[in-house]
Formats: sequence, structure tokens, C-alpha cells
Amino acid sequence: MLTLLRRYSCAAWKMPMRLEIYLQREIARLHFYELSSSDRVIADTVGISPTTVGVLRNKLRATTLNWSDIKDVDDDQWRTLIGTHDRSAAAPKPAPNWEWVHQEMQAEDATLEHIWQEWRESEPAGIGYTQFTSGYRKHIKKLHIVMRRIHLPGDKLFVDFAGRTIDVHDAETGAIEEAQIFIGVLGYSNYTFIYAVPSQKTADWVDCHIKCFEYMGGAPAWVVSDNLKAAVWRRERDRIVVNPSYRDCLAHYGTAARPTRSRKPKDKPKAEVGVQIAQRLFFRLRHRKFFSFDELNTELHALSEKLNHHRFKKLDGCRHQWMEDTERDKLRPLPERSFELCDWKYQVRVGQDYHVEHQGAFYSVPYYLSGNRVDLRFTQTILEIFLAGRRIALHVVQTKQGATVTEREHRPLSHIAVTESEPADLIHWAEGIGPNASKMIAYHLHDRRDPTNGLRAAQRMRSLARTHGNERFEAVCTYALRANITSLRNVESIFKTNVDLRPAKQQNGESRPTHDNVRGPEYFGE
Repeated sequence: MLTLLRRYSCAAWKMPMRLEIYLQREIARLHFYELSSSDRVIADTVGISPTTVGVLRNKLRATTLNWSDIKDVDDDQWRTLIGTHDRSAAAPKPAPNWEWVHQEMQAEDATLEHIWQEWRESEPAGIGYTQFTSGYRKHIKKLHIVMRRIHLPGDKLFVDFAGRTIDVHDAETGAIEEAQIFIGVLGYSNYTFIYAVPSQKTADWVDCHIKCFEYMGGAPAWVVSDNLKAAVWRRERDRIVVNPSYRDCLAHYGTAARPTRSRKPKDKPKAEVGVQIAQRLFFRLRHRKFFSFDELNTELHALSEKLNHHRFKKLDGCRHQWMEDTERDKLRPLPERSFELCDWKYQVRVGQDYHVEHQGAFYSVPYYLSGNRVDLRFTQTILEIFLAGRRIALHVVQTKQGATVTEREHRPLSHIAVTESEPADLIHWAEGIGPNASKMIAYHLHDRRDPTNGLRAAQRMRSLARTHGNERFEAVCTYALRANITSLRNVESIFKTNVDLRPAKQQNGESRPTHDNVRGPEYFGE
């Protein structure tokens, strides 16, 4: 029996140590702290078997080392000095090239078992399937190492919609609308904006950005989003097609879109973390019932403010402090006017009458572009027409069905000659000169008893304006109307004599401007 115990003890002393290094270090510390301590006392302290303690203490006694020699060495040096290498790992079985395995797994219908079987045919002594799957999982974890990103002040704003929604109730009908929650987080300060909108459509997506820029008091250099339809129309091999309305909004604020790669949430970690934080804040609203988006956004604004003033756990200060101290000054200043959402209509054909149709009204382009296809950008008030990216026309949107808007410059000369004689064109022309020119032409076209001669007088006055200039024509009309003069002959006389340009005293001596029917004092020999 004694011989057996000695044989067992010797075998145990030669056993490889699979005990964790930190436990080996603690056993060694206790061993050198009190050399007379028994194996059982140390084992009870550490929580392992006395046999294992004895094996390690025998190894320590076999060396000439003291605690001061080994307490600060790293794990590899420890194993070498104490002799606790795991001999089972001395001759490991062959393992595959894990990068090759990962590439094979990208094939359609590939499984780890099939790949392992194929590999084992060429490497029969290789690792088993269990080790194979474990090794591949470890390789995948290495691939997923996250790079710590350094964010500069004012450089990036990370945006996203939260995964969950908040109900908004209609007080009259009881209908429930799910509010989409927009999150915007600045990269440097983590300053956060939270806002609720009815949908994730372009109009609401753009509105979220407008409100976000206004809340932050400026715009960043880049806006990082994922690939929702409101932000990205499509991705091609060599380019990203950004939603034009979204692109125009960002351009208005001096920034630009930087969409992430598809299905790569770690490309916008700030937004992902912001969403997680916001969703924890939503817990406080679980007992609230909201009856309008304004009511909900008032509450979300309060939560945003509370979050931004909450102190960091591992950093000095808070989001608001970092924003005010460093980041706000780095943001691009806001423009004087907020962005007005526009829509686009593409490849609209110009008619032979050099007009395009938009929402039931017709708008002109230069006549030589008839037959071309153009793009329309429009808001509720303005219509812009583009050809090959260059704006060729700008009009005020007409709400009356069938209305036609034609710029004089868009007509060919032959058409101008015809239309200039039309009353509507004369009225439009006079309105562009000034209020008194407009009154003079309106009198001849609308107030005279003889419309035919009134039209001829208005046409003649247009010729006078071309001869003397629009500014001079407006001045003469102003003088004439003050003197209650409207006849064409009298107006022509003012142009001839320049009576309106004489000093006031000289004008007071004349009740009316001279013309062929007025006899001066020289007629009577005075």
C-alpha cells in the first residue's frame, strides 16, 4: 500500500497542471507565506483538492525560487519557471486554415459539417468536429473586433429611427397611430435629439433633420444614416444614389449624407447606442397616454434635455457641457431660412408649345427646348425646371386648373410680336415697370369708353417705354396721373418737353403741358 501511494504521489508530481494560473499563483503565495502550512489548510483556503495543492508545492520545492522571484512574471514565464505546462497541448492535432473555412462558409448552402468532412479527407489526423466548430467560432469573434472610433467635434451626426414606436391616440375616434421615434446623436459630445413623426417617409425624415439641426444650433460636416428609402434610393457598385429631396435638405444646411454599408450597424455605433439609451428613457412613458404628436414631442424634448444634462459615468461633465464647450462652435451655422421640402418629377416631356404640365397647370421653358425631357423640382409655392442638371426656368406654382404661365423671354420673336398686342400681356408688362405705369395702362384698357382706341394707346405707350426706358416711363406716368393727365397726346408731350423735370416754380406757372392745341402768349403778340 505504501508503495502504491509513493507511485501515485510520484505520478501526481509529474502530472501536467491544468489548474488556472491565478490559482497557481495564490497557492504559491500561501506556500511561501507559511512554509509549514499543510496541503489541506491551503486547499481549504483556495477551494481545491489537497492532492492538487501538493503537486504544485512539490514543483515549487524542486526549484530554488523564492516568492519575490516569481510574483511579477507573466503567465508564460510562470509555466516555464514552475514547470506547469499543459503537456496535452504539446502535440496538438492539425487544425485547418480558419480563413479558408470562413471563405467556404460564404458559399450557398454551406455547413460547417460538410466543410469539416471535406477537410478531414485530406487531413485524417486533424481535429474532430467539436473542436472544429469551436475553433471556427473563435475565429469569427476575432473578425468581429470593434475598432474604437475617434470623433472630431462637428464632424458627424448619427441618425436612425428607434426600433419601437409610441402610440398616439385620436381623442375623437379612438384610433391609434404609431409614432416613429427619430434619434440624432453627435459623434463627439454624444448630444442627443429625440423627435416623433407619423412615418418614416421622406417628408417626415427630412422634417426630423430640420428640427434636429435647429435643436443643435447648427449642422455637422456629415450625416451618417442607414439605407432606409427616405435616405438612399439605391446602391450601385460604384455609387450611392441619395434621395434627391434628402440630398437637397442636407445641401441647404451645408452638410452631406454618408450612408453606412448595408446591414452594418457597427458603422453607426453612436446611433445604435443612442437608440438603446432612448428606449430605456421610453420606459418612463409607459403609463402615459398621448393624444397628439405635439404633446408627445414636448415630453420627448424634456427627456432629451434631461439626458443631455446627465453626467457621464466614466468621463467628466455631460453631453450638454461637451456640446457647449467644444462642439457647438464647430457646427456649420444655420441658414437664414429653414429648408422647404421639395419633390421631384423626372423625365417630363416639353410640349411643342414649349410648356410642361404640372398638377394641371402649364409652365413655359425656352422655346428652343421643346421636345426635350426635363426634371421638375417643386414645393407648394415654387416650380423649378432643370435640363441636364441646369435650371432653365423658375415659376410660381398656380393652383387654378388649366392656368398657363409664360415668360416673355421664353417665346420666339414671332410669338412675342403677336402677344405684345394682347391686353393681358400689356397689363403684365406694365405691372413689371411700376404702380403708376400699371394704373395708366389699366385706364386705357379697362376704363375708356372706346376699347379699340384704348388698346392702341396702350400699345403706343409701350413703344414710348422702349424708346425712353422703363424708369423714365414710370416717372412720366407718375407726373401725368398727379396732373390728372391720361391722354396719349398729353403723355407724348410730356416726353417731348420734359416738363416734369423742370423746377417746381416753373411747373406752377403752367396749368398744363404744352402741345399743338394749346396757344402760348406769343400767339397773341404778348
